[in-house]
Order: sequence, then C-alpha cells, then structure tokens
Amino acid sequence: MNTVSQEQSSKKSSLLNKLLKIVLPLFLGVFVLYLLFRKTDFHELWSILKDANWAILAFSLLFGLLGNTIRGYRWSLLIEPLGYKPKVSNLIFSIYGSYAVNFAIPRGGEIWRCAMVSKEEKVPFVRLVGTVVLDRVLDTIMVLLITLFAFFINMQFFIHYAEANEQTFAPLLNLLSSPFLYAAIVGAVLATFVVFRFFKDNFIVKKVRGIIDGFWKDLKAIWRMKQKLRLIAYSFMIWGCYFLYFYITFYAFDFTDNLGITAGLIAFALSSITMAIPTNGGMGVWHAAVIASLVLYSVPETQAEAFAFGVFAMQSLWLIVCGLFGIAAFAIKNRHTK
Repeated sequence: MNTVSQEQSSKKSSLLNKLLKIVLPLFLGVFVLYLLFRKTDFHELWSILKDANWAILAFSLLFGLLGNTIRGYRWSLLIEPLGYKPKVSNLIFSIYGSYAVNFAIPRGGEIWRCAMVSKEEKVPFVRLVGTVVLDRVLDTIMVLLITLFAFFINMQFFIHYAEANEQTFAPLLNLLSSPFLYAAIVGAVLATFVVFRFFKDNFIVKKVRGIIDGFWKDLKAIWRMKQKLRLIAYSFMIWGCYFLYFYITFYAFDFTDNLGITAGLIAFALSSITMAIPTNGGMGVWHAAVIASLVLYSVPETQAEAFAFGVFAMQSLWLIVCGLFGIAAFAIKNRHTK
C-alpha cells in the first residue's frame, strides 16, 4: 500500500513540476509584457508598425534560418567524436523543431531534439544531452565575447552619456569610489574560499562544484577536438547570422535606420543575454532589453516599443513556422527511409 501511495505521490509531483515549468515562464513573460506595455497607446503603436518596411523585415528572417541551419552542422561536429555520424539533415530539422517546442515549454526543445535524434540515429540520449550542453557552452562564450566587444566599441558613448546624466549616475559613481565596495568584494572572495575549502561535503557546495567541473570538462573537450577551427568558424558564422537577423530590422524603421552598427551591437548583446531567462521564446525580457537599448540611443519610448513588439512578433512567428516545418520534415523523411 505504501508503495502505491509513493508512486501516486511521485506522479503528482512530476505533473506539478511539468505544470510549473510551463506556467511559471509564461506568467513571467506575460507579467513583464504587462509592465512594459500597460500605458502604451496601441493605436499609435500600430500606426508606427504600418509604416515599417516589411520587405526588409522579411529579408532579415532568412539570416535566422541560415544561423539555425549552420547550428546543425556545428552539432554534427560535437557528435562525431562520440563515434557516431548522424545525418546532418536530421540534426537541422530537429533544431528547427526545437525552437517551436521552446515556445510551448522553455528549454523543452533541447530535450525534444535529443530524443528525436537518439531515436532515429541510434545515438544514446544521455550522450546527445552532453553535446547540447557543449553547444550551449559555445553560445555562452560567444554572447560574452559579443557583449564585451559591444561595450568596448561603445565605451566613449557611455562615458559621454554618464557625464551628461551625472545626477542619474551619481549613486553608481559613489558606489564605485567607495572603499566599502572593495572590502565587500575581498570579503566575499575569502568567504567563498572558506566555504569551498572547509565545507566540501555540503550539498549546495557539491552541486556548484559539479557545475564548475562540468563546465571545465566541456571546455577541455572542445579544446581537444580535431576540428576545433571549423567549430570556432561555425560559432562565429551562427552568431554573425543572428546579429544580421536582428540588425537588418533597424533599416525597416525610419527612427532606427541611422543608429549605426554600434547601437545595433548593444541592443543585440543585451537581448541575447536575456534569452538565458526561461520565458517562452524570450517573451517580455527580450522586449525590455531592446526597448531600454533603443531609448538609450534617444529613440522615443513609443517607437522603441513598436520596434520591439513588431520585430519579436514577426521573428517568433517565423521560428514557429520553421519549427513546425522541421518537425514535419523530420517525421516524413525518416518514415520514408524505414
């Protein structure tokens, strides 16, 4: 009787976890959207969107598809050292499909594509998950590099902006010049050292150490790859496509077409960082990052909202359409090959 009760409890707990994974990200995204657009005049927003150059917006979508296609080739490089050679077309279609799944279940697409490829290509599921982790490590490194580069080439702009808005930045400048800040940093470093040195058996410490060790092993695995130069080239090509996917949309609106590539890099870097937050397709948090970036470059708030709303809607619809195509193509292709 206890065994049955435990199984029922386990099933309820599993169902609750699945519901939370779906409901909480959706709630977070909708809540952020509400905060951003609660005072927006949607008639004015629509009038701005109607004046956009939709041909340019449509052209930009091709680079998103190209980036995801190259991602399939990069994934094949990560799988080959395991001793398997899956069909690249299966990898590409599964990647397309994963983006559609992510809109329903944030991060669920990664598990889905591993399951599909594992079933058709006879590659162990666990080993595929490891390659997806490596894939995400590479993406994290690329986002960090893009962010550092974007802020570096915009350094002069931020200095001038801080000087022109001295009162706004006064608390931050006071904090940076305070000796208490640096004493707190030193104290935090020492405390971290003590915790990791003398509390090795603590559950949380073990978990963090496991994450750090796993990240380090992933980096070493990438470094030992025979085709790492091609892997690096694919990574730059993927993110170059993603940048064009975003930046070309600047030329579809008369209030962003003169901002230049440096403003585009800042907006792209900040919006890419927000994609780490588990909402449906980046809903809400992506809008917030893009709007804040455009306002920083003196774009009126309503126009910035229209840009974020229109670009996100069009790109999201594109990802879903391509994702559904990928799911269908994957199923049809493998049905005919059996």
